[in-house]
Amino acid sequence: MKIKPIILSGGSGTRLWPLSTKNKPKQFFDIFNKKTNLFEDTLHRIDNTNFANPIIISNKNQRFNILKSIRNCKTKYDKILLEESPKNTAPAFAISSFFCKNNEILCFLPSDHHIKNKKKFINALSKAYKIALDDKLVILGLKSKEPNENYGYIKYKKNHRYKNCFEVESFIEKPKKVRAIKLHKIDALWNSGIVIVKNSYLKSLFNQFDKKLFLLARKSFKCSRKEMEFILLGKKGWDQISSISFDYAILEREFKKIVVKLDVMWSDLGTFESIYKIKKSIGNVKNVNTENCFTFSNHKILITHSVKDLNIINTKDITLVSKKGEVSAIKELVKKIHNPDNKILLNESESNRPWGSFINLDQGNGYKVKKLHILPGQKISLQKHLKRSEHWVVIQGSAFIIKGKKQFKLNANQSTFIKKGEIHRIENKSKKDLIMIEVQTGEYLEEDDIIRYKDIYKR
Repeated sequence: MKIKPIILSGGSGTRLWPLSTKNKPKQFFDIFNKKTNLFEDTLHRIDNTNFANPIIISNKNQRFNILKSIRNCKTKYDKILLEESPKNTAPAFAISSFFCKNNEILCFLPSDHHIKNKKKFINALSKAYKIALDDKLVILGLKSKEPNENYGYIKYKKNHRYKNCFEVESFIEKPKKVRAIKLHKIDALWNSGIVIVKNSYLKSLFNQFDKKLFLLARKSFKCSRKEMEFILLGKKGWDQISSISFDYAILEREFKKIVVKLDVMWSDLGTFESIYKIKKSIGNVKNVNTENCFTFSNHKILITHSVKDLNIINTKDITLVSKKGEVSAIKELVKKIHNPDNKILLNESESNRPWGSFINLDQGNGYKVKKLHILPGQKISLQKHLKRSEHWVVIQGSAFIIKGKKQFKLNANQSTFIKKGEIHRIENKSKKDLIMIEVQTGEYLEEDDIIRYKDIYKR
């Protein structure tokens, strides 16, 4: 039997704003500027004969990011489960168990981890798999490289019969600096959050320690429905579930747990400081007389001079300058600026859609300019707008256009105009990418000015 991966991808990563945003959380952002992301790295990590096709669980806001990453990886998957609203990890563990066979060994994997040495990682999971067969819950613990206040720790009893596998003594949630130093000295392990457990045993743990949550998850499972590539979890039951982590609901209860020790470079990349430890500067950056600064730019060139102890983040949409070490301050900052007055400020330039993606190139009073990327074989909905008109120019590829009662083809350097209220559609019937420029003009240019008549994605 193979390990059954359950990829957890519902997090928002607010401490990494503006690299991590509501529309594109950190697992879908190309942090290291390598044409990939942490979610795709997770898919590649389990793309071998040790694993069955994964189940992915996320929330509805991330569904297009997931589809895009799966297409990029050309990987197979079992199911994509979409939560109606984020409820933390315990409900995700519980609901996943109903989509798996009782005798399957499940491996719950956060999708936003940076892990070096794939071979050691797979070997550790194989060891955990064998232990889990005997109705044991197993968690991966990483050898701590330093005292770190941003990670949970695992203390363990050093008397277990397996090599590098020990009985868990206790879990410690993100300790203060003094305690983190003590834990590091006694070789306590970082809690990776990666759990390996037989499905029937997982169900018994929920029945024993949080039966209410488990029954509500089952009710949601029974009301789930298929929609395109996704399974939408039922609102009935899910809405009544309290948000709680698997650590609090199950892990920290009194029963025997095993930790498998793993010594590799690992990080949950939860802060700018954690990225800095892997790479001090990323992207289009030139640092001069710059000390202890994390610098990032995926847009215009960023030049720093005679500064120190700063995080300087320059994206296509936002530039952030903050003092290093103030992790909680970023979360508070995000709370303050996420209000209706900052709607334009927080509009991200790039958005994924089931048919591809678009980038906002420019906007002002009465106009907006977009770059559309329509994937081979995909098409936007048959639609109209009541408050804007649109000019389309094909840059690359070939577009099949519906415009009112007319149907025609546009090639590179050709264009057309869509009047306000005119029914239209763009389709890419070719096997190559279609790139277009869309210029919108009108009194109102938000995404909700749309009436759909036909949509293969059932939006």
